[in-house]
Amino acid sequence: MPQVSEIVLLPFPFTDLSAGKRRPVLVPKASNSQGDFVVAQITSQLHHHPSVRLVPDDFELGSMPKPSIVRTDKIFTLNESLVARRIGRLRKTSFQPILDAICEQLNCLRS
Repeated sequence: MPQVSEIVLLPFPFTDLSAGKRRPVLVPKASNSQGDFVVAQITSQLHHHPSVRLVPDDFELGSMPKPSIVRTDKIFTLNESLVARRIGRLRKTSFQPILDAICEQLNCLRS
């Protein structure tokens, strides 16, 4: 079961659902009782905005093979059965600004 602040690899769907490609995603919220969880897309295409850049010091465990960003505007709900493998976990101090940026994109308030 994916945990909050983990980065996992899974077949990430294209927007039109025509296909998918194995991609890393960040888990900002844990799975519910049906195994569904929220993810934010991670990409090495650094030109996308809004986004938050990942650097090696952000990781408590693992790392990304290339410079990468979290797309705070690309949020999906997927099922934990899709997880191919775990890549790493972000430090709490690095995860919180990403969570704040996602919340800003969703126009929500955190408690």
